[in-house]
Amino acid sequence: MPKTKKKTKPITQRHDASITHRFKQSSSETAKLIRQYHTLNKELAKCRANGNVVREKEIVAEMESMGGLDWYQRASQLGQSKQRGGDSSKWLVQVLKRHHLQRPSMRVLDVGALSPDNYRPYQSWIEATPIDLNPQDPRITKQDFLKMAPRREFDIVSLSLVVNFVGDPKDRGQMLIHSRDFLLDNGFLFLVLPLPCITNSRYMSHDHLLQMMHDIGYTTCIQHHFSNKLAYYLFQLDNNTKTYPAFKRKVLSDGGGKNNFSIVIQPQR
Repeated sequence: MPKTKKKTKPITQRHDASITHRFKQSSSETAKLIRQYHTLNKELAKCRANGNVVREKEIVAEMESMGGLDWYQRASQLGQSKQRGGDSSKWLVQVLKRHHLQRPSMRVLDVGALSPDNYRPYQSWIEATPIDLNPQDPRITKQDFLKMAPRREFDIVSLSLVVNFVGDPKDRGQMLIHSRDFLLDNGFLFLVLPLPCITNSRYMSHDHLLQMMHDIGYTTCIQHHFSNKLAYYLFQLDNNTKTYPAFKRKVLSDGGGKNNFSIVIQPQR
């Protein structure tokens, strides 16, 4: 009897115990993979915008050789683990309580969720809806946030280490704009970015981000915090304005060693 051939899994879904073990033991390996994947993802967005099909295929092949989106997310999960001091939801909950913003029942849209259990410790008063492009758990809904139909039913939209993953600065801006379409009156946006995106970018700064958020309706920054690696912000949507100015990519602070992270807002009049 002929042997039944096993179906080959796509490279983005393959598991390699040795690689998983290496990332578990080394935070530097995890960080290296994430940085490399981010760089390729940004270059991929540029190639697609410019119609450079040849280079686009090369980048896709390189990303797949690394393990693709699946491996990127596994590395991110390790970085979010309790052993590494991750899970930004803890900071959010602390701020809500500190400012007496905690309500008996709150709904959170957790965009780019790596785990469906981020808000499980607070399930008595927080109901989370986790979504992601490439879910790592069957309890996470597969969904592209930018293509998600508006649903004004959430108290909080969480964009934790999501905006920086998007390669196109215009899509990053659109993600911030789109977040307003899911919030109830006076809802909150929880935004987390790698610290260098704020403190070491040619095109972004803390003040620039605050002005940008203010002009699209997030006029109140409840609190912000800079850790060694991350920038945390909690904004409140006080004015869901239909009009807002453009925020183009412009140099705010030049010099050697600066990164090129930027967010572009298309004007709405």
